[in-house]
Amino acid sequence: MVAAGILVFRDDESLRVGERIGGELLQAIEKSKIYIPIFSTNYASSHWCLRELAYMVECASKSNGNKEILPIFFDVEPVDVKLKTNLYRQNLSQIQNTFRTEVKSWEKALIDVGKIKGWNLKKDEGQGNLIQSIIQAVLAKLNVGYKNVTEHLVGVDDRVDAIIKMLDVKSDSVQFLAIHGMGGVGKTTLAKVVFNRLSSRFQCSNFLSDVRESSERHGVVYLQKQLLSKFLDSRSVNQIHDADGGINMIKRVLSNKKVLIVLDDIDEEKQLKSLAAKENWFGSGSRIIVTTRDKSVLKIDGEPTGEGPLKSADISTYEVQEMEFHHAFKLFSRHAFRRDSPPDDYVSLSKKVVSTLGKLPLALEVTGSSLSSKSKEFWVDTLKKLGKAPSKEVQKTLMITYERLDDAQRQVFPDIACFFVNEDKTYPFYMWDDCECFPNNAIEVLCLMSLIKIKDDNTFWMHDQVRDLGRAIVREENFKDPREHSRVWNHREAPSIPKAKEVATKLKVLDLSNCEYLMRIPDLSTLVSLERLILEGCRNLIAIDPSIGKLKLLTTLNLKGCDSLQELPEEIGCLQALTEIVMPNTLLELPRTFGNLRSLLTLDVSHRLISKLPYSIGGLVKLRRLNLSGCTMIEELPDSFGKLQSLVELDLSLTSLGHLPDSIGNLEQLKILRMTRISQITKLPSAIWLMEKLEELDASRCYHLTGEISNEIGRLSCLRILDLSYTGILKLPTMLSYLSNLQMLKLESCPELKQLPRFPSSLTCLKWTLDSDESYEGMRFAQGSALPTIISPPLKLAERVEFRRSMHFLPQVGSSLRELELGNLLIESWNFSNLKNLSTLRLASCSMPAFGSNWLRSMTRTEDTSIELVVKRSRHSEMYGREVLPIVLDLSPMKNLQEFHGKDVRPIEIEKVKEAQSRTMSKAKERGRSLESLADTSDLHLECSTVERCKRLLNRDSYCKCHDNRGPGFTARDHAGFEAEAESSSYCLCENQLRVRLH
Repeated sequence: MVAAGILVFRDDESLRVGERIGGELLQAIEKSKIYIPIFSTNYASSHWCLRELAYMVECASKSNGNKEILPIFFDVEPVDVKLKTNLYRQNLSQIQNTFRTEVKSWEKALIDVGKIKGWNLKKDEGQGNLIQSIIQAVLAKLNVGYKNVTEHLVGVDDRVDAIIKMLDVKSDSVQFLAIHGMGGVGKTTLAKVVFNRLSSRFQCSNFLSDVRESSERHGVVYLQKQLLSKFLDSRSVNQIHDADGGINMIKRVLSNKKVLIVLDDIDEEKQLKSLAAKENWFGSGSRIIVTTRDKSVLKIDGEPTGEGPLKSADISTYEVQEMEFHHAFKLFSRHAFRRDSPPDDYVSLSKKVVSTLGKLPLALEVTGSSLSSKSKEFWVDTLKKLGKAPSKEVQKTLMITYERLDDAQRQVFPDIACFFVNEDKTYPFYMWDDCECFPNNAIEVLCLMSLIKIKDDNTFWMHDQVRDLGRAIVREENFKDPREHSRVWNHREAPSIPKAKEVATKLKVLDLSNCEYLMRIPDLSTLVSLERLILEGCRNLIAIDPSIGKLKLLTTLNLKGCDSLQELPEEIGCLQALTEIVMPNTLLELPRTFGNLRSLLTLDVSHRLISKLPYSIGGLVKLRRLNLSGCTMIEELPDSFGKLQSLVELDLSLTSLGHLPDSIGNLEQLKILRMTRISQITKLPSAIWLMEKLEELDASRCYHLTGEISNEIGRLSCLRILDLSYTGILKLPTMLSYLSNLQMLKLESCPELKQLPRFPSSLTCLKWTLDSDESYEGMRFAQGSALPTIISPPLKLAERVEFRRSMHFLPQVGSSLRELELGNLLIESWNFSNLKNLSTLRLASCSMPAFGSNWLRSMTRTEDTSIELVVKRSRHSEMYGREVLPIVLDLSPMKNLQEFHGKDVRPIEIEKVKEAQSRTMSKAKERGRSLESLADTSDLHLECSTVERCKRLLNRDSYCKCHDNRGPGFTARDHAGFEAEAESSSYCLCENQLRVRLH
């Protein structure tokens, strides 16, 4: 009964045994509409059962027919209950003395109930059918329209529980919930089970089935009458003559009733508007459940909030996903074998069928039933058919959604089904846009109708059965002749198309991906309408037929994964419409005619064995992106390179270029130039300074790049990012300050750089470090090999260093600086007062003898901003004679400090301003020890603070404030885990690590 949605009170679970009539028991009996006493052989020996029975009879007699008793006679007869035999009379005589005042009423109750027609149940007889009969009778008495569901329910309990939780039936608000998903996924079944579970908790309920079909056949007025038929007599219902009249009657009848209504298979907004348009149509606590394939119909008006448009009501949505494989396998087995698993000799076949059906419940039920008691030969044939198209019944269900698509959407849908499942959606968009299929609109509609999904990696997902439907639609264009198909995706059919005498004039896309045995592409000259040729994964392909040059409309050629293909035919240069070509990794050279591809937009030949580019490369007048990174055999670029006047992005990293041609200065549109790890480059060519639109120049890790950067760099007025890290440059020009758009300057591990010029006010990020462990071709950048200064020449470091000079190394920087990273430097003093926007400061292995509160006080700002300070000591360098930080670090002036990380450093202590001076000397004695004490931080307004691995610090937990307000980034390991680790080891991973988060 519980599974059927009936709220049951049982004295062995819901109520305390031995309780007197009153309290919870009294309420349970008084609130119940139906009483089902089960009379067994020892029933009359229990005074508790007799007392309950007497109160049931009393409540039923006073209810004016609204309460009813339905007895079950379990191994007893009605005559026994009516006290016409000795069975119950002997029991009553035994308790006569103890319950003298109550026995008379118990005898009357037994006799009255014994006269009521009930059910006779015997121990040794089957009980299943009788139990179902009882449930149906109870549901009928409760006036509940119990919905029949399949007896083979599998894997629905968790889903039903989730939906019921979302409905929150204890809330008094009116709530709408939509169960949505593709056709055949089990939406209606879930809605029926939920309805059966909950309907008894509402005053009235109605399950309106097949709304879509009923609307098509009879109209919305018919649906309105069906909805009200459970709440009104037929005479009242027949007074509805139009939709407006139906709406008025729905509001009038249901606005004061707590109702449960299910509208199954809604497919148009007007259906919902005519049946359940607003929350105020229904009484407090009502629940409206909608099942649909199309989420776009879910628009419900909420309560008016004043002038202006009506606020939309919130509709909770539950998307029905495909079944788990083990549930799908069990469901299929129940229909195919009438058991939970198949016989051993059918296990393998059954798994293949379930996998082919894509775990769609409707397909599993239909196919399983059709295979029941059939031979293995029949199974094998069915499996082959399923590989090409869904079964007729499944196809019919899925076609309902397809038929609602417009012409453009009907073009996009089979394209995805045939070619783009699990493929990136970017490139098909170009094709659909050119074909005027309005891809953004089409994709949104297909998603709303549950035909596709866009996964997190921007690729298409489509259920296997929906995919097979799309392909079946294409096959039906001409079932026998693939030449008449608008799309070909099967590699077995593809070879026959180019050989056909009659031209396949409609073919626009040919996808031969992963054709393992395809070695040569045959004559393609007949495919005059072809726009996309996809050969990805044809790993044994060794040659492309020269006829490819006749494909004048071809825009995309995908050769990715063609690992046996080493060259392209010269005729490739005839593809005037080609905008994209994806190259195989094994390509050895580009054909001489390659530069004739005047429509090509992107060329990526990175990490190929190409040794040179053809002189014709300059003919790629529309090329915007060129990636040559990792082409280690390319030693020079042709002079025609400068003719690539549309080029925006160029990557020359990891090539063997010894120089760049002067013509590169003609690349007037170039915005990004990457030339990292070019070992032969010794200086930046002057032609670079002619690229006045250049925004990013990355020459990092050009280890032999030396000398001074030319003042001509000042011409690059658009430059935003300059990276010269891991180079041997000596000097930056003063003209650097004229780069008014420069935002990021990276100078990591530049050991020969002795001074810095003034920076432009636009600079937001500066990274300057001198430590490095990198080796390259015999050149070693030693840690701390030089310390830059604008006062004195660099100091060479031997095994140990003592700093005897103050080094004011940092020039004046603009107030726009947000990120500053410095490494392996002696910082005697500097003024941060103008750095109003600094948010991140990283100091690695910097010695700071005067690092106290003064500079921090200069960083105090009034703006509502935050700052992150990271100070660490490099594990790979030793800096003798100085401490990385002072013993006392006063952070109190930094009112906007958000995070402070002190890692691998000597003792750090946070002090309040008033305590700073008094504690300085006392803590100096603790230099080099682990942190033993921490000042009061109670007035720092910490959002979160943690103290980790500070083994000697007492009362560590008192400083960990995020125990009370723990954010998503902190776990138990942030505290207990690290402390346990420290306790279990005599070596602390870092002497002290203090992490503080503040507002």
